[in-house]
Amino acid sequence: MTADRRGTNQILGAIVFLTIVLAAVAAFLTSTQDTKEYATSTPEGVVQLYLRAVIDGKHEEAVKYFSQSSTCDATDIDRSWMPENVRVNLSDSRIESDKAYIDVAVDISSGGPFDDYYTEKHTFRLSRENGIWKILGIPWPLYSCDELNK
Repeated sequence: MTADRRGTNQILGAIVFLTIVLAAVAAFLTSTQDTKEYATSTPEGVVQLYLRAVIDGKHEEAVKYFSQSSTCDATDIDRSWMPENVRVNLSDSRIESDKAYIDVAVDISSGGPFDDYYTEKHTFRLSRENGIWKILGIPWPLYSCDELNK
């Protein structure tokens, strides 16, 4: 093996090593970030409480955040798919009188060796019912409700 080839292999090895170290540092930093807690009386707080309940498997608790007009219930959440490793981050929130729109980025683990995630974007719609923010429509992770003719 020539000296040039050995030098190239060493440089390539160093680049691979640094890439692995940087990926590990990034994974550590994102996993240790503090979770911001939103006031439970805000649209952001309601979405946070709903998502925490869904992720923790507390489906009966999660449906308490649905609007009275919702056709979704706990059995719909029971049938939904929730990834084992998921992170949800608030992207944007817009409040217009008694309506609110909360945009989230859902990071789902791809199961790769570097703890890679892919991102889905979802918008939660909320309205005030008797002064309390409630989730409208069919919120993530649901994609349909009332399919089994309850």
